[in-house]
Amino acid sequence: MKIKKLRENILGFVKKNFLTLYKVIIIIGGYIKFFNKINRKKKYTKFSSNLDKINDFEYQITSQNNEDGIINYIFDKLKINKLNFIEIGFDYYQNNSLGILNKCNKGLFIDGDTKKVIILRAVLKLFYPKTEITVQNALVNIDNINKIKQQNFNDQEEIDFLSIDVDGIDYYLLKEINFKPKLICIEYNFWFGKDLSCAVPYKKNYALDSLSNYVGASLKALTELANSKGYHLIAIDSACINAFFIRDDLKHNFEILNLEKSFKYPFKFKKEFVAEIKEKLLLKDLKYFN
Repeated sequence: MKIKKLRENILGFVKKNFLTLYKVIIIIGGYIKFFNKINRKKKYTKFSSNLDKINDFEYQITSQNNEDGIINYIFDKLKINKLNFIEIGFDYYQNNSLGILNKCNKGLFIDGDTKKVIILRAVLKLFYPKTEITVQNALVNIDNINKIKQQNFNDQEEIDFLSIDVDGIDYYLLKEINFKPKLICIEYNFWFGKDLSCAVPYKKNYALDSLSNYVGASLKALTELANSKGYHLIAIDSACINAFFIRDDLKHNFEILNLEKSFKYPFKFKKEFVAEIKEKLLLKDLKYFN
């Protein structure tokens, strides 16, 4: 931790006094980290039990957990080889859309972190020079999410994949979208359990407290919202972080999951500890649905 803090302090000094040098340093580091990431072997580790059939296809290369395998399985099943995607919230070497860039027709990455945006732009220019991908530096909220989509895709360009990972107002972004992606991947907060339909209150400039479990929305809240918009739950990754929803006209290709039967808890946490955290969360300010 001391070495990491020292490195951050040095980079901060360079950024303040030598901006061009700062960009060169972070881009070179980004090239190395990205190259190592995309060339590593697939990891098949499962992080929970009570798995569904679709979890058999899980693996990880450039996703945070095992989203890579699930996403590729779904698009292989749908026989989509050239797809359009929007990824809201990313890390330059680790996100849900990096694993499908070989199938990409047109893509949009959006994040509020300037450093990540600088590195990903450089990385994509080097590794995927012929792919039409935009990397936008912006904080997405309910007022601009549809405008951003409209600015980057015309009405004839259907969105095949939407990934929402903003660690906070994900529920409200999903509620606000006025377009219909084929597949939606969105983070949920498993600490809320399977019976609560709730989310943290909306804040336009929500800032994540990385040490807190007070984030996002419950899986039940997201599933109910998705159902109301014509989407169905087809996968929950074994890490208990992401839920996948398929559009109504494509649901016949997949098994629709029962939320209560398919809900999972990570191996690394005892159920008693999960229950304790849930009780603490109930004391905080939450918005309940239905």
